[in-house]
Amino acid sequence: MPYPCKVCIIGAGSVGSTFAYTLMQSGLAREIVLIGLAADRAQGEAMDLNHGLFFAPPVDILTYVAY
Repeated sequence: MPYPCKVCIIGAGSVGSTFAYTLMQSGLAREIVLIGLAADRAQGEAMDLNHGLFFAPPVDILTYVAY
């Protein structure tokens, strides 16, 4: 697909935010929109996706690689 598409995810809970994260990592969407009943949660999830680095154990190895 030469031009990635825009994707709207309705529901910014655990499933929606996990799907958004996976979609972001895949690079298949150029824009992802999260819509949820709790606008503050949806905004927080979007901020986490744009600014967060996610580490899981073993953190020491991943931290070294990120460094």
